[in-house]
Amino acid sequence: MRRTELMRRLGWSAWALVPVALLAFHFGPGKTLAAREIAATRFREASELERQAIELQAEAYRAHLETIERRREAFLDGDEVDESPDEDADAIAADDRERIAYEAASTAWASVADAYAQVEERLVDDDPRTIDRIRWSKARALVRSGAIWDGVVDLETLVVPRSDGPRDVELARAAREELATAHYFGARLLRMAGEPARVWRAEAIKARQHFRLLAETAAASGAEATVVRGLEDNVERTIDLEQMDKSELEGRALPRESPRGTRGRRPGQGQEGVSQRPPTRRDGRGAGGPGPIGPGW
Repeated sequence: MRRTELMRRLGWSAWALVPVALLAFHFGPGKTLAAREIAATRFREASELERQAIELQAEAYRAHLETIERRREAFLDGDEVDESPDEDADAIAADDRERIAYEAASTAWASVADAYAQVEERLVDDDPRTIDRIRWSKARALVRSGAIWDGVVDLETLVVPRSDGPRDVELARAAREELATAHYFGARLLRMAGEPARVWRAEAIKARQHFRLLAETAAASGAEATVVRGLEDNVERTIDLEQMDKSELEGRALPRESPRGTRGRRPGQGQEGVSQRPPTRRDGRGAGGPGPIGPGW
């Protein structure tokens, strides 16, 4: 009898411990697995949103080229006769289409960045290298949404590789290239918006230095000549941005992946002056087969 009662009590004790075990699993390994499952879902969503954002960016860029062509035609026609009301209406309509298209692309990229941010939050206890790659994707989307300096903050944490392993080195190189691109986008958009030279030139200096470092380390690592030349071209484009007349700059198309404007607070905004000192740390470990920014420049 006593043995039967003892077994019964042990049985109830075992059943009583089941919820505790389930809770321990939920807040331990189970929580990790659940977070990873949610992260995987968000990652798939982010990938699909990114595909849509790329398409909207391409549409915005086509509208941008159309606007530039309309302006060019209006300028050429203006040398002979006064611009007609129809031509003026066409130019206004083209500018409206461009604005709306870039707003749609910016909103889409912001959604991509938010989706990647949710992935990052749920991988807080995961492999740091996996988180680094998610952070790179988030930062890239932020830059393209117009939140350039928010993206810069994340990219600056990724330009030094965690090790000399090829995957770490490649991610650091990609982060530096995105960082240089972000500073170039920022410099150009700030200048087009009429910001003082001390403001936009500080961004141009950073872009130029990062591009030069990428070109130098690519050459030192034995990268193909076309790759090195592409990076050197990006250095020259940044110098052109600093030296050309603003009216000439207005006649040139934005890079394909550039936003139309910036949003958010940039470093130094609202403070007394903006530092023009470029980064001083030179870290060639971020290079490893880099390439130029790509078409549209």
